[in-house]
This record gives sequence, structure tokens and C-alpha cells, in this order.
Amino acid sequence: MPWIVSHSLRTLGLLCTLIPLVNAQAAEIEVAATLLKIIESVEIPAQQSGVLKSVTAQEGSIVDRGQVIAKIDDDEKRMEVEKARVDFDIAKRESENDVNIRFARKSLEVASAELSRSEEALAIAEKSVSQTEMDRLRLVVEKSRLEIEQSEEKIAIAKLTAQLRDAEMRIVQTQLEKHAIVSPIEGMVVAVFRREGEWVQTSDSVVKVVRIDRLRAEGFIRNEEAMIDLIGTPATVRVEIPNQEPIEVTGKVTFVDPEVDPVNGQVRVWVDLDNKDLKLRPGLRASMTIQSKS
Repeated sequence: MPWIVSHSLRTLGLLCTLIPLVNAQAAEIEVAATLLKIIESVEIPAQQSGVLKSVTAQEGSIVDRGQVIAKIDDDEKRMEVEKARVDFDIAKRESENDVNIRFARKSLEVASAELSRSEEALAIAEKSVSQTEMDRLRLVVEKSRLEIEQSEEKIAIAKLTAQLRDAEMRIVQTQLEKHAIVSPIEGMVVAVFRREGEWVQTSDSVVKVVRIDRLRAEGFIRNEEAMIDLIGTPATVRVEIPNQEPIEVTGKVTFVDPEVDPVNGQVRVWVDLDNKDLKLRPGLRASMTIQSKS
């Protein structure tokens, strides 16, 4: 009897020792079959039709975001830009030219003064100025006022015309800029579809660039493990490469598929990884450990 009690106590102690280990293991999700994939891949199109004047990108070269990788012949468009700029300068000068307004105001001043003198003379001596002359002087004053209004209206229209020419110039300038084909992402050129001297249409793919400084590890976990909110959870990805030291990279879970695979009952998960030293390559198989929040 004492032996049974002692054995039971030892068993209970062993179970108490194992419980924390089980809980610690439950806090980790092991993903054996994991594949490294590309996050961003872009086939960069031509935004204007024309002959490719140059293609500087080559397969295997690294390009920066915003770097010019090809150019479409833009000689004709440059001349259009120059013409639009001259048209804008002319319209701007016309909108700033107030000579006619100043002349009309001066004419009104003179005509008003002459009319005032005639009215004073007429007040002193009746019939010193004929009615016809007074009507003519009043007409000159009114004409000068209307000329001021007309000149102001012309200036307003000239300003609107200058705005129109400015918009036209910016449109042509934007079209010119589209003759330069630039990379929207930082990455490696993996394909060049068009070469210097070829004609391209708008939307024709010219170069394909993939981002390799940031990769995605994709794997599958059991449905019951995916019930936990894993978004933002840290994870460690381990890559085994023959004849090399294993590579371990840390990242975070960025996606948990809401759909369960009906065949195996598993759920797809993504972990995004930094690959600034370019040690990892898309297509490599790896294993992954996710630190669950439970």
C-alpha cells in the first residue's frame, strides 16, 4: 500500500512537470511545408505609342523605384511642349496688358472735364454752347465709360485664355513625361519584352520587375489553429540550403485565409519577410514557427 501511494505521488509530480511543457508547445504552431513567394511583380507598360529610343534595363539588373528603364522617342512631343509654352507666354502677356484700360480712363477724364467746362459756360451764358455740342460731349463721356468696361472684359477673357493655355501646356508636358518608362517598385528586372528600335503601343508590356528585398512565406495550418487571431503574430522562418548554414528570418503573419480547404481541412497563412541582404530566393521551401497569442 505505501508503495502504491508513493508511485501515485511520483506520477502526479511528473504530470505537473509536463503540463507547462505542453502549454509552451501549444503556444507554437509548426508549419512544415512552407514556400517562399514573390510579393510584388510588375509588368511595366508603355504609356505612349512610339518607337523605343532606348532600353537601359537588362535581365538581372537591380532598379530603384522611379528609375527610368526605357524611353520612347519624344522629339515631336518636345516641340509640342515648346509651342504650348509660347502660346501660354503670349496669353499671359495679353492678360497683363492694361494699356487700353489706362487709355480709356484717361479719355474719360478728358471728356468729363470738357463736358464740365461746357456745362459751366452754359450756366453763365445761355446758348453759349449748342444743344448738339452738349449731346456730343455727353456721348463722348459715355463712350469712354463703355471703352473702360470693354477693356476690362477683354482683360478678364485674356486671363481665362492664359489659364487655358497653361492647362494645355501642362497636359502636353504630362504626355511628354509618359515617354519615359519608369519602374514603380524597387526590384530585379527578370524579363525585357521590347528592345530598342521596336514600335510599342500604349499598354504594351516593356519590362517585368519583381521585388526581391521582401518575400512572403506561405504555408498551411489546421483549421482549429487558425481560429486564433493570428494577424500580427511574430513568426520564424527557417530555410535549409544544401552545403550552407540554415537561414532563419523573423516576420509577422499578414494574412489568414478565411476559407478552409475542403480536402485537407487546412487554412492558408502568409508571413512577410525582409530580405534586404538577398540571401533568400523565391521558390525555396522552408519551415515556419508561428507564436500564437494563446
